[in-house]
Amino acid sequence: MSKPTFESDWEGFKGHVALKWDRLSNEELLRIEGNFENLVNLIVEKYGETKEAVEKALNELYRSFRERKDELAGRTQEIAETVKSKARELKDEARETIQRIREQKIEPAVRKSEDYIKLHPFTAVLGALGVGILIGSLLGLRGRKDE
Repeated sequence: MSKPTFESDWEGFKGHVALKWDRLSNEELLRIEGNFENLVNLIVEKYGETKEAVEKALNELYRSFRERKDELAGRTQEIAETVKSKARELKDEARETIQRIREQKIEPAVRKSEDYIKLHPFTAVLGALGVGILIGSLLGLRGRKDE
């Protein structure tokens, strides 16, 4: 029977081992560090099962663990691709909405303002001057108040 090498998966796999062989302590599982032979020997010692039975059970448990892990990795990839796709769709929708707002609201208002200024340049300049004087006065009053 081939021995699985699950050192690289030990952090995830040891939880499955702990569920199946619940008399193994966390400290014992930490000491094992994914070493197959040491784990088999520990289970045989704690449970009194044959080495062959434990090896077979470990192989089956690890195979099941890997299948589930691979399945979850595939699903995770699918979800990531779906999220990226949806993000692109939302980004495109946002661009279209912004462009539509510019075309329907902002650009017509700018054109109307430009047309008004062309037709009434003196009034526009006086209006801007009045707004400037008002803002300057308010700032001046605020400056005196702060002193």
